[in-house]
Amino acid sequence: MDYVLAVDLGGTKIYSALVGPGDVIVKRDVRPTEAALGIEKVIANILESIKTVSTAVRPQEKILGVGIGAPGPLDPASGRIFFAPNLNWCDVNLKEILEKELGLPVFMENDANLAALGEYLYGAGKGYDDLVFITVSTGVGGGLIIKGEIYSGASGAAGEIGHMVVVPDGPLCSCGNRGCLEAVASGKALKKRAQSLIAEGRCQKILELAGGDPDAVEAPMIAHAAHSGDSEARQLLAEAGRYLGLAIGNIANLLNPSIFIIGGGVARGAGDFLLEPARQEAKRHVFPAFRESLRVVPGALRGRAGVLGAAALAHKMVASVHT
Repeated sequence: MDYVLAVDLGGTKIYSALVGPGDVIVKRDVRPTEAALGIEKVIANILESIKTVSTAVRPQEKILGVGIGAPGPLDPASGRIFFAPNLNWCDVNLKEILEKELGLPVFMENDANLAALGEYLYGAGKGYDDLVFITVSTGVGGGLIIKGEIYSGASGAAGEIGHMVVVPDGPLCSCGNRGCLEAVASGKALKKRAQSLIAEGRCQKILELAGGDPDAVEAPMIAHAAHSGDSEARQLLAEAGRYLGLAIGNIANLLNPSIFIIGGGVARGAGDFLLEPARQEAKRHVFPAFRESLRVVPGALRGRAGVLGAAALAHKMVASVHT
């Protein structure tokens, strides 16, 4: 059997997999990205993760190529990442670096685009040829599938939903703009908002889960507190959900997709404490003719969407080279 390697590179973790035909994950490896330690450390972690999953390949089998989903905006053809604020990368040609190290063809695409492709092929998007995928994780990303294909735009930067402005002159975003969706609804934004409220003497349940250290607060603790009945944690998630819903309503008016799929670790952890306010807010803003048909659902593949999309990209590109 021939395999491809698939890597989902995120701001918090690296998820690598050895993947056979379709959605068969033979071996996987998940490890911290360690972006704060610099580019060389992240690349070393990617290579070590790939090496770990490659051990499942038997001598008579081979690896055909590598598919990588990376934060963008980036140029899929050259593999150049223009700017990835959650990695603190600017102008890094990841494709060139990895091809030199691995001796394999490397195919790259925006990570959220590949998660959208994974959900389209194997998850909540099966049966829909037009969909919008939004990932709410460390940051907020988006992927567009239009007529069954990833829509990348003129320069590969389409789908940067996290950098839609939803609060004019709002909080500063890592991209340098103000009021982006990522600045008010991401895991990083939730953490900052909770820390601000803790400084005012509020959100004591969240502080307790952080061991009494405000610097240790993370988005999963907010979700945990919400599921435990904490009203302040629920309010934090509902506020983020409303901003997410505002973006969904605007996108629905622009593209009229069949379905919105919401993925990412923060969204999975928060569940309906985030999604239900998003649905309600989206319906407030969507054109009345679209209101009843608006579908906003959680992703079905959990953490596998990105690697399965990356694997599908690698399989497709390898096949095109040999035809």
